[in-house]
Amino acid sequence: MESNPPRDLFAPFLNSSAFMGVLLLMARILTTGIFVFYILREISLIRAPGPLLYLAIAAQLIGMVLVVLGYRTGFGAILLAVCLVTTFFVFRGQLGLHNFLVTISEKVLAIVGGFLFMFAYGPGPLSLDHYRGADKPRSEAYTGPLLLTGRIFTVFVFFFFGMSKILNTPEIKAYMVRHNPHVPTNLVYLAIVTQIIPPLTVLFGYKTRYGAVALAGFCIVAPSLFHSAFGNPSEVEHFLLDFATTGGFLFMFAQGPGPLSLDVRLERAGKTAAAKEAVSVGA
Repeated sequence: MESNPPRDLFAPFLNSSAFMGVLLLMARILTTGIFVFYILREISLIRAPGPLLYLAIAAQLIGMVLVVLGYRTGFGAILLAVCLVTTFFVFRGQLGLHNFLVTISEKVLAIVGGFLFMFAYGPGPLSLDHYRGADKPRSEAYTGPLLLTGRIFTVFVFFFFGMSKILNTPEIKAYMVRHNPHVPTNLVYLAIVTQIIPPLTVLFGYKTRYGAVALAGFCIVAPSLFHSAFGNPSEVEHFLLDFATTGGFLFMFAQGPGPLSLDVRLERAGKTAAAKEAVSVGA
């Protein structure tokens, strides 16, 4: 976890163990909701379950329990990420190239990116790992590349849909009217800005917490407005996928972007400059 200097707007909250515990517990719960949906759908749709189905359900259940309880959280996070990616390739890998890319953009990579943050940083204070002292910081040698990969994964979907809105604005406005006629269609321009600017801050790791907060808010507001027809399983899936993505951004907000980021480089440069100044004054 990166340090939170006093001038940081979020420092009073992020330096509070009580706040961090509740925030990261909520983030862990959000990331697992989509797996409840998938398990229930697998049970209801497949009439002749076989060993592979039982294995998939068991793996998801184990991963969910581990992540929510914060026990061996790194293993649970990777297990759920593998389940998500495996399901994607098994059930959607036969799609054509265009649809394949579209499907990838629909939150799968973003959720996996959130699990990478969970794996690297641990579950937070309200967890069994913390109580048993098993949430020690991991080496920067591999958390840097890991968290950079996580940031890339989490923002890909936003760039994809942000550019899609720019190129197809009239169609997007028509979509908004069909799904929620009470929402002003001009909000599409706010959505475009939100799907381009905050992802850039996250990608480069500059003012990352501001970008993570903006995207977490977007992932709550957008599905609440346009994917709340809970009688439609597809809408429920999109709703839960967005909320699972929110969980990843909460981890990013709480713990920071990782060593390979402008935030950390600028912070370290500032500390080095301050140390040199203190030495020169002392001399």
